[in-house]
Amino acid sequence: MPRSVAAVVVFLIGCAVGSFLNVVRYRLPRKGDLVRGRSACPNCGHAIAWYDNVPILSFIALRRRCRSCGWKIPWIYPIIEAVTGVSFLAVWLQFPPRATPAAFVLVGLLVACAGIDFDLRLIPDKLTLPGTAIGLILAAALPAGDSVGRALARSVLGIAVGGGTLLVVALAYRYLRKIEGMGGGDIKLMAMVGAFLGWKLALVTIFLGALVGGIVGLVIAARSARGMRTAVPFGVFLAPAAIAAMLWGNTLVDRYVGLVSR
Repeated sequence: MPRSVAAVVVFLIGCAVGSFLNVVRYRLPRKGDLVRGRSACPNCGHAIAWYDNVPILSFIALRRRCRSCGWKIPWIYPIIEAVTGVSFLAVWLQFPPRATPAAFVLVGLLVACAGIDFDLRLIPDKLTLPGTAIGLILAAALPAGDSVGRALARSVLGIAVGGGTLLVVALAYRYLRKIEGMGGGDIKLMAMVGAFLGWKLALVTIFLGALVGGIVGLVIAARSARGMRTAVPFGVFLAPAAIAAMLWGNTLVDRYVGLVSR
């Protein structure tokens, strides 16, 4: 198969996975069945026909409206499908074949967590806790040039640093401000990221997520009547930051070390 055709196939598979992640995003926190039952409009409950359930294209063809009730379909549906498709393609282009399954699993977990956090301001333990265990198992598959023992050690240290860093920040914020500033879901999300990527890329994830999240949070706070007390779902920023760290984090770390060592 020509590489260009294979790239299109990988992107389409990613979009299809993104469509399933939309099901996870909606049903998991509502305790729905993730496997059985046809997709239905959240507004009217009418079953969605297969031709109205094609990733991205159906959203465009329907002009963002449910065929049955005219409900405005939120933009998060095609965004999740497109982000998953692009992320799968980026992983396929960059990683060796043995590493792509683990990277695909991490992308799926991160996109689902971010989608649920965006909707409901929570990150389910049903995703992050099994995800951390899966990360431990698959850590040796991600490209790091280590033995299995070193890969597992890197994963365990990643869990401690990823989750522990945000735990310290959360405790310090609560002590200084006397209010909760970060949910436990963010801490467990970063433990999962550390399990897959190790401690260095976990720190890169926190840095990138805090940088972008801080800027967006300030803009939102400036426009909100609650000001700095406005709640911002941090997982929405940590998840794409983790994908970026997985793809380009080692390059960023190497360039940073090169700059400071001159």
